[in-house]
Amino acid sequence: MSARKNILLMMSGSIACAKATSLISAWVKQGHAVRVACTASASQFVGRATLEGLSGESVFDDTFAAGRAMDHISLAQWADLVVVCPATSNLINKFAAGIADDAVSTLWQAAWGRGIPQFIVPAMNTKMWNYPATRDSVEKLRCWGAHILPTAEGDLACGEQGEGRMLEPADILKTIDALLSFDDPRQGARVLVTGGGTREPIDAVRYVGNHSTGRTAAGLADAFIELGLDVSWLGARSAIRPQHSCPQIEFDSFADLQQRLTAEVKESRYDLVVHAAAVGDYSVQEVISGHRQTAASKGKLASGDELSLRLTPNPKLLSRIREDSCNPNVRVVGFKLTVGADPEQIMAAVKRLFAAGGIDRVVHNDLHDIERGRHRLAVFRQGAGGAPLRSEVFSGTRELAAELTTLITVPRPTEEFA
Repeated sequence: MSARKNILLMMSGSIACAKATSLISAWVKQGHAVRVACTASASQFVGRATLEGLSGESVFDDTFAAGRAMDHISLAQWADLVVVCPATSNLINKFAAGIADDAVSTLWQAAWGRGIPQFIVPAMNTKMWNYPATRDSVEKLRCWGAHILPTAEGDLACGEQGEGRMLEPADILKTIDALLSFDDPRQGARVLVTGGGTREPIDAVRYVGNHSTGRTAAGLADAFIELGLDVSWLGARSAIRPQHSCPQIEFDSFADLQQRLTAEVKESRYDLVVHAAAVGDYSVQEVISGHRQTAASKGKLASGDELSLRLTPNPKLLSRIREDSCNPNVRVVGFKLTVGADPEQIMAAVKRLFAAGGIDRVVHNDLHDIERGRHRLAVFRQGAGGAPLRSEVFSGTRELAAELTTLITVPRPTEEFA
């Protein structure tokens, strides 16, 4: 955020209030104006004097205070953006249920629909974060247009470990800045997103494939477009499409994808390639139907015959993207899907991707999480000695897209020299 903004910070009762106060200091140092609204429980964790000293403004915590009956309207009109941090389970569920019974919840509703960005930064115990009502409320608020920042995994104030920990203030600032993209030189950066699964033909109607729908890739493409990036989508013919308009290229088989991906990165200068396609590990080399051996048939094989397939391994595309790209500074993100893997197995799988070379980040997800409706997207970077380090865990494509845009740091040439 380079231009001066009016930032409305709403705080609810959590031990994370202590960390959230550093957001006020950071914004004020950047030249922004900050006003704070608190629930009654937030006031038990951080004092009014602290908040007013950091912001230089009075705190709004009582809708019935003398002379302040209309503050929930005037503050909503004043704000350029709203940040709810920390956001407890109680407050998130209250927002989703439409309850407005205190300073923060009335102010949230008054700000709704004014076209200003609203960010929610959750902070709670793992069990509370995964409570069905909380998950439903998070999805409802996201569908209504709120930006829900991810939680971190680690030590919780209660002594347990897991999800629900509030992001560190530096990560909150970085994510919000990326989502807002005010005066961001990355706007207009070119991004290629691949998605969906390959289908290797057996004959004209049968194929070897996988269950990928391309939903995550389509969501990422839409999120990148909303962030102001110039997005192209390279997707399976059967995959879910991005909702926003963008150039779209289709593929069916591995050979299709290989040819189109190689041509695209050679001919067009992309700043970021997000390779989320589910690429088949094998292609059909030979079909044995009865006593006849043929290549994949363009017709339809007769039913009833015993059928045998000879498969040949496909080469890996991910490690060649940077090598084939006309932009030597292209950033490359790969995806790794596991099935019920434990942490050690996940680390080993991610490490193998990094070892192949040519990638900057790996996004991991697990089929069991997807089947349970918990699409956890963990981002890994390569640490010292080649060991993968997990930096963030996201529950949605908006937040993941904002994180991945931070990879775009190299200035792009002008059209005259491109």
